[in-house]
Amino acid sequence: MVLGNQKGSGLVLAILIIVALFVLGSSLAFLTRTDVNISKHQTQGVEALYVAEAGVEEAVERLALTWPTDVTANGGTFNAAIRDTAVPFNPDWHARVFLCRPGLAPAAGENEYHTVTVQNASDWLTYSAASDPDLAINIEHKWEDRNGDGTRQATEIVRYDASKVPPQNFTTGDVVEVITVTGEKATARRQVRAEVTRYPLNVNAKAALLSDGPVDLKGNVGVCGHDHDLLTEVYSDIPHDCRDYVDCTHQNNSTTCVPAGCLCGTMTTGDIIDSGHSTNLFGSPATNTDSTNTFYTLAQTLGITQAEVDEILAQADWHSANDADPLDGITYIEGDASDTDKFNDVDGSGLLYVTGDMEVTGNFTWKGLIYVEGDLAIKGTAWVLGAIVVKGDTYAEAVNFGAGTPTVLYSSEALDFYLKQNLKYVKIAWKETGGL
Repeated sequence: MVLGNQKGSGLVLAILIIVALFVLGSSLAFLTRTDVNISKHQTQGVEALYVAEAGVEEAVERLALTWPTDVTANGGTFNAAIRDTAVPFNPDWHARVFLCRPGLAPAAGENEYHTVTVQNASDWLTYSAASDPDLAINIEHKWEDRNGDGTRQATEIVRYDASKVPPQNFTTGDVVEVITVTGEKATARRQVRAEVTRYPLNVNAKAALLSDGPVDLKGNVGVCGHDHDLLTEVYSDIPHDCRDYVDCTHQNNSTTCVPAGCLCGTMTTGDIIDSGHSTNLFGSPATNTDSTNTFYTLAQTLGITQAEVDEILAQADWHSANDADPLDGITYIEGDASDTDKFNDVDGSGLLYVTGDMEVTGNFTWKGLIYVEGDLAIKGTAWVLGAIVVKGDTYAEAVNFGAGTPTVLYSSEALDFYLKQNLKYVKIAWKETGGL
């Protein structure tokens, strides 16, 4: 028996199958396109994170530059160093790096410092903006509002001291800098925040002047082991001027130390200290020639390993007394700093390390640490704020101040500030703070 007319039913079935396949194919194409877009956005997000990290690295490198450091980039010459130039620092300091050519950065407000990227303009990574301060590289001192008044104060700026537990505190060590960078790649944006500080040192000065050999101080010499302020004026004399910069009581032109930070004035490891009637020696005590005294190597003095010392010296800024004036930074002189390389009318700060003998014949000022492996002779007018360490390589006189008018004032603040000012930065914290 024939059931009804079924002509055309196959065509309908075929159309239904085609429609189903079309819907399925469209769905698969949509899902594939979605997956591709997701994958593309994820890739761009990763690239944006790498771009932000590149911005952090530019900030870290420029924070470590000696002030000033002029560079030529993108058609202009400018100071590439980034630094709070206040001494010791300005709690409200804030720096921004803009993605534009030299001279085109927006005007800086009070307590701000604006500069431009050192990138090549032909291939800029977008970890900053040309004018938007929120998208620029932002650098500021780490701050905790300890009293809740919303005002930055010096006692609320976080410091880093590797000798303390925990190392972050509010009194000792170098300032912690906070770097915030927003990286962009196409439509993706990632923001990171890094905390950095100067290469952590733990300076171990034993005296204003430490020698491993005999010391001749028969000239018009002044050595004071009391802890002087960072802002002690250059050529402050002993005992009349320098007393204004130490937290001590004074009686009859002598000082009785109050704070625990004061040190011996001149110390040897058992050798004599020969002084004359015009010599002014102060400290806690003024002199110490005990044979049990130990001598510190440069690594021990800086409180780091020899490998770390080698790394610092490998990146020294100067290698001769004649390289620059002032010699600010790390000055590493291999051999003698005498004869044609002597210190005559030279100023500087930071670390001065001489592997041979050192001679000063003219005016000379230094803030920080002077470390001499050979002998030290001063025949001119020298003024040092920080400390001097002399190993000595002759038995007669490791230190000879007999013909000059040197003044050496111990300062823990000067050692900490001027040594760290010229060392690289290290990251101590990192986190991602935002992303799109």
